[in-house]
Amino acid sequence: MYKYSFKKDEKAGCAQGHDWKGSYKDLTNICSSVKGKNVKKAYEILDGAIALEKAIPYRNHNTGCGHRSELGGKKGRYPRKECVLFKKLLQNAVANAVNKGLDESKLFVSAARAYKQNDFPRYRRFFVSSATLGYGKRAVWANYVTSRTEIEVKERDESVKKRNTKEAKAEARKAKKAKGV
Repeated sequence: MYKYSFKKDEKAGCAQGHDWKGSYKDLTNICSSVKGKNVKKAYEILDGAIALEKAIPYRNHNTGCGHRSELGGKKGRYPRKECVLFKKLLQNAVANAVNKGLDESKLFVSAARAYKQNDFPRYRRFFVSSATLGYGKRAVWANYVTSRTEIEVKERDESVKKRNTKEAKAEARKAKKAKGV
């Protein structure tokens, strides 16, 4: 129904969830903490937040957010409801990738994004007095916001070396010396 915001790869498992009753701000921070991790590590992160053991770091949308000792003093929260939703979406993406013939042990989260989808206005059915917070129909008023999330898992190629290994740095130094001489 909805298009993906990234270019879909044929050798990847994709999944998306829309019209979720969950905070898109929490889902954005979950996506940023899971992106780039292998699937096993992503499940550990989500399970830790659901069990209130390890907080999700909040890099944005963190005004008034408390500091967590398990994050080294950085800001974070435990968005349990959104982690349960995201975990189901991750399971769906992994199942789609396995159905395409990819190895589940080599999968990692290559793309994860969350968006604000709909903003439905909510009004009070009756007028309230001035003794409450405000006066009129719009006193204590909040919109109903839905969110949309998409995820892509790919198979990580083990033959490609990581950039920060000692061998890669030594090869880069040798190549630099060869060009300079």
